[in-house]
Order: sequence, then C-alpha cells, then structure tokens
Amino acid sequence: MNPDQQQSASEKQLASQQQSLGDVQMQGDDNIFNVIQGQIITLTQTKIIQISVDEIKTRELNTTSPYKRLEKFEPTDADRFFGRDQFLGGLMNELEQTNFILLLGASGSGKSSVVRAGLIPWLRQKWGKGFVDLLLTPDRDPFESLYGSLLSRGYSQSQAQLVRAGNTETLGEVVKTLKSPDQFWLILIDQFEELFTVSEAEKRDLFITSLVKLSKDCAKDPLLKIVATMRSDFLEQFDPAPANRLARITEKHRPLITQMQPDELRLAIEQPAAHHGVVFETGLVEEIIKDVQGQAGCLPLLQYTLDLLWESEALDKGSGIRDRTLNISSYRRLGGVRGALQQQVDKIYQGLSPDKQLAAQQIFLKLVEIGGDGASGTAWKPVRRRAERSTFRGEQEEAVLALLIKERLLVSDAPVEGVEPWHAGGQAATVEIAHEILLTSWDKLKSWIVQNREDIALRNRLDDDVRQWKIKKPDDELWSGIKLGRIVDLKNKPAFGQVLGDFGPEAQAFIEASVGRRDRLEQEKEAQRQRELEQERKARKFAQRITVGASLAGVAMAGLGIFSAIQVRQAEIEQIRTSVTLAQAQLANNQTLDATVESIRAERLLQKSFWLGVRPNSDIKTAVLGQLQQMANIGQEHNRLEGHQGSVSSVVFSPDGKQLATSGDDGTARLWDSAGKQLAELKGHQGYVSSVVFSPDGKQLATRGDDGTARLW
Repeated sequence: MNPDQQQSASEKQLASQQQSLGDVQMQGDDNIFNVIQGQIITLTQTKIIQISVDEIKTRELNTTSPYKRLEKFEPTDADRFFGRDQFLGGLMNELEQTNFILLLGASGSGKSSVVRAGLIPWLRQKWGKGFVDLLLTPDRDPFESLYGSLLSRGYSQSQAQLVRAGNTETLGEVVKTLKSPDQFWLILIDQFEELFTVSEAEKRDLFITSLVKLSKDCAKDPLLKIVATMRSDFLEQFDPAPANRLARITEKHRPLITQMQPDELRLAIEQPAAHHGVVFETGLVEEIIKDVQGQAGCLPLLQYTLDLLWESEALDKGSGIRDRTLNISSYRRLGGVRGALQQQVDKIYQGLSPDKQLAAQQIFLKLVEIGGDGASGTAWKPVRRRAERSTFRGEQEEAVLALLIKERLLVSDAPVEGVEPWHAGGQAATVEIAHEILLTSWDKLKSWIVQNREDIALRNRLDDDVRQWKIKKPDDELWSGIKLGRIVDLKNKPAFGQVLGDFGPEAQAFIEASVGRRDRLEQEKEAQRQRELEQERKARKFAQRITVGASLAGVAMAGLGIFSAIQVRQAEIEQIRTSVTLAQAQLANNQTLDATVESIRAERLLQKSFWLGVRPNSDIKTAVLGQLQQMANIGQEHNRLEGHQGSVSSVVFSPDGKQLATSGDDGTARLWDSAGKQLAELKGHQGYVSSVVFSPDGKQLATRGDDGTARLW
C-alpha cells in the first residue's frame, strides 16, 4: 500500500474509531475501562499508519527485530502486539459479565498472546500496583505450577506453600488467605488442554473441582477473574465428570479466536516495524497477507518469517535495515511464509555433523507426543510434549540442545549451561518445542514421527508410568503381559537407541523390575506345579508300598502298617503345610480368590485326615486356622473373570448392571454376564485396548485402542 492509500484507509478507520469512542463516552464513566481496551489502543496504533513512509523513516532506528518467531507474546511485548484490538475489546466486555472465561481457538491462532500481551498489560495499566497476574500452565501437577507462579509474583515460600495441599478447597483458601480486598487478581491458566494430556489424573480432577468451587464462591467478586486458554479441538474432554461441571459454568462465556482479517494482519505486519523506524517495500505486505490467508496456524509462521526477513536485511550491509526498508526480494529468497521455516530449519540441521544430526533427531522425538482421540474416531496427530531437562544427556545432546534453544526452535524454563536441578516452582526444569506448527511444517520431523509413531507412543506411556511408580514403587504399577513384551522388544531393537535414544536409568529400573516380577511369578507357578507333581509321586509310591505290604506275613504286615501310618501322617502334614504356604504367597500377590481356595483346601485336608485325628498336630492346626482367620478378615472375591492374556486396562458395568465389559493389553475386549460367564470376545484393534464404554441404553459397546481407532460393537 502506498502512502496515499495508507492515509485514506487510516482516515476511515480513525473516523470510525472516534465515532465509537464518542458513543461510549456518552454512556458514562462506568464504560471508560472498555473504551481503553477496545478503542484507545486502536487509536494509538492507527496514528502510526497515518504517518507517511518518509516520516516513518525519520523515526529513531531500532535495529532489534520486533517479531517473535515461534514464541508466544508475553506481557512485556505489549508494544509490539498489534491487530487484535477488536477481539480484545470483546474479551474485556465478556470479562465484565463473568469471572471465568474459557478462550478457545485453533493451535497457532494467538490465544495465549492476546491474553498475555493484550489483556494483561491493560489490566495492569488500569490497576497499577494493585494488579496481580498469576500465569501458569498445568503441567503434571497444576497445583505445583500455581505454587511456582505465586513465588514468581513475590509471595514467600511459606505463603505459597498453602497451594501444595492440592485438594478441592485449595484455590479458595489461596484467594482467601493471600488476596487483599483492594487487589485485582487475574488467574491465567494457559494451555488448559494440558490438564487432559499431561497432568496426573487425580491432580487434574482435584484442580478442576477446586477451580469450579472457586468460580462459584467468588462469582460476585469483581476483582477476581479467571481466564483459561484451550485448543478448541479439546472441548470434548469436558464431557466426563468433573470437567462437565466446568463446561456448565463456562457455557455462555467461551469466546472463539479466529484467523485475523486482512486489515488486522496489516497492523500485525506493519506496525512493529514502523515503531522501529522501518517500512515495507510497496506490494510486500499485500504479498505476505495473500500467503498467510487461509493457512491454519499461520501466526507463528508469520512471526517466524518476519523475524528472519528482518535479520536477513540487518545482515545486508548494502541496504536492508540501514536503508529502512524490508524488501520483496529478500522475502522471496527466504521462501515466503509457507517456506521460510522449512528452509531455515533444514539449513540449521544440514549444518550439523552426522553425530549431531542424530542427536537432533533424538531430541525432537523426545519432545513429541502422539495425540488423537480414538473414542471419536479422529486420526492420530503429533503434539508437543514437555520433557524434563535431565532427559537430555551426553555431550552431543547438550551441544545440540543449546543450539536449538538459541535458534528459538525449542524453549526452556532454565538456562542450558549450569542449569539448577529445580526451578522456583519446585518442579524439574523443562524443555519443549517452541510451537506445534514445527511438527507439521518441517518435513524431516514429520517423516521421523510417521516412521516411529508407535514406538514414540509406547515409550511415552512408559515414561508416564515410571513417573508414578518411582514415588512408592508398588508392584501393581509394574508392566506385564503383552505390554511388557512390547517394551522389552523395543528396548532390544537395534535402531531404538539410535533413533529415539536409550531409556533413562529410571525407565531401565522399571523395566528390570517388571521383568523380575514376571519371572518371579512364573517361577512360583512352576514351583507349585513341581510340588503338586511331587505330592502325586509320593501318593503313588505310598500306594505301591501298601500293595506290596499286603502280600507279606501277618507280623511283618503289622509292622509295616505302623511304619506306613507314620509316613502317611507325615505326608498329610507336609501337604497341608504346602497349601498354607501357597495361600500366603498368593495373598501377597493380591490373588485373593486363589488364596481363599488354597486355605479351604488345607482345612479340608486337616478335617479328612484319619491319622491326624488319632494323633493331632497342634502346630499345623494353628497354621490352618490362622490362615482361615486371615482370609475371613480381608474378605474375598465374588468371582474371577479370566480370559485376557496380560493386564486388564478397564472394566465397566452396563447401565442395568446385568453385564460388564473389560479391555486388555492383549488387543481384545470381552463381554460378560453378571455371573462371570464370558458372552463375547471382541477382536479387531491392533495393539492394546485402553478403554471400553456402554451406550446409555446398554445396547452398544465402544472400544478405544492405541492404534488410533475406536470401534462400535
């Protein structure tokens, strides 16, 4: 757009804004805050548009790039955040009507940025020192994340410690204890979808319940506001409890941020450069807008390309930034918005040695999760995964990690060199991919993910389970069956260490413990089988002796009878003792039903023994009665449903309670009646079946597998 066109467009926009400003001011002082959000900010930015190209070039030159690459805007970036004025005004109006907003949008739509660089700076401007913004992403423990946010806002450890209680009353107690009556608190929960993809299930449910309670208890407090940003494709996660309660209280307050319009894109492109005294060559902005429109998740790509364009011009000593103009030729040489990221990342990757290229592959694949929702039939998709800084080991990974962070392809909440093991929030320092757009815009990374997606999903599931297990190390958290077999096969796969990197020491310990438990149980089964075989052998031998003894003379017969009676009595004692010992071992392995059966078997052997009736053994009688008493104290199973090969991942009753369904690691789901009889075996999934659910009328069954599919039966 030339200067005359800029002047004309700006005059029209300014006239419209001035009219809107006048209209709102006539309504009274109560609306001035909304005017500031929706109008004055636009008015201030528009003044720069009205300045001619020559006048912009007379401004003081700032050669630092005003663009953000793949990173989200922060509150400190308010002076270079443009184009969302109208949406921001609507967001402020929404916030006056409720104390809880769920801001939805696609990945790359600018959800986080509009709150961080738009809403927060203006709230801070209005409330000054009385404004407190608590920013957090849920991570594995949302309470722990809030603890870190409180510390970053100057609260002491003793004050912030309150949030670590982590129960349904926690958030209300934090507000009640720490918030002054004259303070304006904004709690921003960014990337809210992490509650469903990263957080521990128990912590997630407690946090959501506490959040709902806080919202209801503080509904009439105008100085407490909650804003959560979430990818719109995760809204279906609000269906089950307790998230459905959150769905109800936000039902009328879920603004959707969509793609920017051409005039908004022009502001976002031109204004940061204009503030730095730089303009665009005629026609370049129009070409960029044309490249961006209709492209999903375009804003991170736009910022990345503009930053590369700025840096390329800054390195051009003949013209470029010193000439105060960003040029079309430079933009096209970079590959435009659609090709700049791909071209630049390829350049970085190709500049690495073969060893470091391999390290780069391992680093990226440790930061990828395989997403998708089998329950709704959606295909798998790669998403970002936050990993602890300690995950990356070795000289090559350290060097490449530092480079990727420097190039702003990765982001970390701790410095690469000399990193402390824990940051202020008490959680381990982490690393993640700067933006999910990289997962779909860099062809090489896309191909790595496609080739290794099943191994990535299995390794990530292992890492999640290891994290739970290492706290108390219970045996029932260990893997078994097909799942254990798959991870052992993956561990032994020659390409695994090269492509994905070896398992860490904790994962190695988990696998070894799982294998040890499996082998131990198999040995116990074999030992029991051998004991039973030995008992049968002794019984047959004894019978043979009785038969032989029957042919002997009377005196010899009597002598042998006494001797045999002693042997029979001793054999019965050993058999009863074996049953008691076996019952105790089964009980220790949570095989309650088997332990009960074996205990009863020991008691019946004791009652049926003729020789133990003639000559009782107090020790064996005490052992049997003690084992029966122990079983009576803990109760027993009503039935055991056996059929799955490996562990059972879920169990659910039908709505009428007459049937139940199970799913397991053997890739099957099974239907049973209430008496424990198997009615059907449902096969079809490739890999383990993670969950199963009945329809509300109980006539249909849906299964969900790790193969990225759901099936209806």
